[in-house]
Order: sequence, then C-alpha cells, then structure tokens
Amino acid sequence: MTLTTRLDESSVSAAIVALTEALGDDNVITSAGELLDYRDPYDYKGSDEYTGAAVVTPEKVGDVQEIVRIANEFRVPLWTFGQGRNYAYGGPAPRVKGSIQLSFRKMNRVLDVDDELAYAVVEPGVRFQDLYDHLREGGYRLWPSIPDLGWGSVVGNTLDSGRGYTRYGDHPSTQCGMEVVLANGELLRTGMGGLSGSKVWHLFRESYGPNHAGLFFQSNFGIVTKMGVWLMRAPEVYVSGWATWRDDELVAGAVDALRELMFDGVITNQPLLGFGGPSESGRDPGQGGWMVRFALYGREPVIEAQYALVREALTRVGDVRVGRRDYRGDEERCGTTIHDDKVQGGVPGLELLEMFKRLNGEDAGHLDLSALGPLDGADVLASIRLRRELYDRHGLPYGAGIVLLQRSALHISPVVFDTRDEQATRAGYAAYNAMVEDLAKAGYPVYRTNIQSMDVVADQFDFGDHAQRRLNERLKDLLDPNGILSPGKQGIWPAHMRDGAL
Repeated sequence: MTLTTRLDESSVSAAIVALTEALGDDNVITSAGELLDYRDPYDYKGSDEYTGAAVVTPEKVGDVQEIVRIANEFRVPLWTFGQGRNYAYGGPAPRVKGSIQLSFRKMNRVLDVDDELAYAVVEPGVRFQDLYDHLREGGYRLWPSIPDLGWGSVVGNTLDSGRGYTRYGDHPSTQCGMEVVLANGELLRTGMGGLSGSKVWHLFRESYGPNHAGLFFQSNFGIVTKMGVWLMRAPEVYVSGWATWRDDELVAGAVDALRELMFDGVITNQPLLGFGGPSESGRDPGQGGWMVRFALYGREPVIEAQYALVREALTRVGDVRVGRRDYRGDEERCGTTIHDDKVQGGVPGLELLEMFKRLNGEDAGHLDLSALGPLDGADVLASIRLRRELYDRHGLPYGAGIVLLQRSALHISPVVFDTRDEQATRAGYAAYNAMVEDLAKAGYPVYRTNIQSMDVVADQFDFGDHAQRRLNERLKDLLDPNGILSPGKQGIWPAHMRDGAL
C-alpha cells in the first residue's frame, strides 16, 4: 500500500499537547534527537519515512486508557511496542509516518511468580533479561524461554509468534491470560480472567465460549497490558547437544531422525539446524557445513538413555559427529558464555548481535526472511536448494537457521546490507520482497516480517480472494472504527487508510 497523503499535523500536535497534560513532560518525548532512537534502525541512515511525531511512555494501565481516549478524540494513530528491539522486523518504528509511538519501556514490572505452578505475570515492557534476573534473584526453581537475543519484550515477542529454544520455546503456546485495553478504552481479560477473582486465569488457556486471546496476536485490535507466561521447571541435568556434518544430502535424513525423536518425546525442545558462519568450540563442521543443536532436560539416568538414542539415530544417517556439554548446577549454566548453551538453557544474552556487528560492521542491517515448510527431510532439503537459488539470483550470500517445530520447519535466512548506502538498502528490501513472493508460489508462507514488507506478505494470503484480509478488515472496523491502533500492522488497515487514501 502506498500512502499518498500525510496525517493532519494540527491534530497530531493537539494530541501531543493533551498527552503531555495528562501524563506529564517526562512521559512524552518530542525532541528530534531523542526520536532518532525510535526509528527503524535497519532503514537507510538518511531516511525519515518510518518515524513518529512523538513517543509516549505510560507507567500504568490507566495511562494507556487515557492515551487511547486522546488518540480517539484527535483521530491520531498510535504505534505500540514493548521494547522495540526486534531490529530485523522494524524495531520501534511506526508503519505510518507521523504516528505517536506508544512505548512500554516504563511498564516493566514482573507482577507475580508462582514457583509451585510455574508461571509469571508480566507487563509488556519486561525484557527476557528482566524476567531471568527476577527468577534468579528470587531463588525460583524456574527457567524462562528466550529467543536468540535477550533484550526484547517477553510480551512483544510472544504476541509476534516468537520462538525460543527450551522445552517451552513455542512462546505463543506459553501465554495464558491477558489483560487488554481495547480501542474504545475498555479493559478486557481473556480466558478465565473473565471471572472476577478467578483462581485459574493464568492456569487454563481456554475460555468459556470463544477464545479471544488469538485476536491479539500479530494484530492491531487491542493493546496488551498484562500477560501470564508459563515457565519451565529447572531440571536436575541439562545437556546441550549438537551434531555436525558436511554433506547437504545428510540434511534430509537428519531432519527425519530428529522429527521422530521429537515425536517420541526424547527431544522436547526446538532444535535448530544451521548452515554457514562461525560455530562454537567442538561444533565447527568446517566451511560450508551443517550443525544442529538440541537439548535434553531431566534426571541423569533418563538423560543418558535419551542421549544414547539421539546419538544412535543421528549417526545412522551417515558421517555425523555428535557431541554434548552437561550442566548440573544453576551457577554453571548461568556462567557459560557459549551462545547455544545459553539459549537452550534459558539464559539471555546479546552474543549474536555482537557477532553480526563483528562480521558485517556497525552500520550493517539485516532482514529475517522467515518462512515455514513441512517438517519433512526431503522438503527441508528442497527448501534449502530453493533459497540458495533465490539468494544467488539477487547476488546475496545464503546462511540459515532452521528451527524444527512440532510438525513444521521455520526457515530463517538473513538479507544483509549497508544502511549507510541508500541504494544497497533499497536493493536489500526489494530482494526480500521478491523472495517472499517466490517462496509463496512454492508453498512456503512467511509468518512474520518487517514493517516495510507487511503489505507484500499479506498479499500472498490469497485464498478465497483474500478472505483472511477481508475478515481482518471487518474486525478492525468493528473494534477500532477510528483506526487509531497500529494502522498497517500485518497489512491490516482501517477503512480510511485503505487503497492509499489517508
């Protein structure tokens, strides 16, 4: 979608004045220098296309309701984010230039932890690092699940269908009970939270009647201000395992073997199959080789039996080397500096970002091309060959991390460019969009994307003359008739912004 006009600047200015009066100067950012920190960090350096007019920082739920009231009064859009650290997908930047950005960085409290029933309740500004620190300092017997970078929002990552690598790495499925501010300012609690004083709001995911929680994943239908998150009980022993090989042909057999181990409950986390780039001690298959990481958790005799089964299954595939590293204590696990061991052990860090900067430079940007395919060895190998062909076509180097989910494979490959170079940056986005379309034609849908490609990805979901999009638009018009909540997110536009009319 091309936006042909801009927001009414007088309405935006009046809204900023009203927000400042309601929340105070300390909670409204308008200076050009400070706003630079809230642009898309991977757009080219000279661009101001994806920038906001102000950033508002609520401190409590009542503030969010007041922000929504003011946005409705002046008909100005809000762009909401938890931490805004997911740089490969746009960071904190708004889809519509001149929006008011709603940052949850000040609503960053862990509200509750239940050690017996293994869950936490968090605000949307809580980072994975914050949750990890809170659990350690409180002496809880619980691990968080984290993505590769630990500086992002637990709520934001979960709502964007993010992934981690422990037994609880399917983050959307660990959500249980949300509090949501709707576009009209009403406060909703999903699931069993619909009963005041419910004892099971964060213990039972389903609802009486329709389950509304799914409406707020990857959408712009409400603003989540609280979330229950299920956590993993700390195991007696944690084994960080890996296997390496060189030949592409072994990928199919290895994936099929891992799938059956997952079905049998031998491997209970989400393994990652990786190609290219540096590996860590004991795991380097050599230039152009493959590595898969996996984890085992539990009591020592069980772990030993499981590891033997994994080793047998993978070495049967061919010339595959299998190894492991064991952790029996919390201090030992938390003290490791090895990235693979950290993320599979629920320990946050920023090692991958630091490595990316070392390899590509401080000004490098990248987009994550994240598409799904079947968890079938032959198909995974075919998708790898297709990606290589597409990357070669655009003159880009191919590297990948393929997360093995319950029945699907999430194939993530970066598109890297120099953000100081406008032409190179635009070429990177153009190549990304072209590959989105090519992958869709082959049956591989992208499941999350950067702000500049949201419409391109939405266009690929064409069944029933884009029936999904039309349903999303009807919901948008019903729940947010003024179109104030994150217009354009996931290609969902309010009525007055569709077809380029703003």
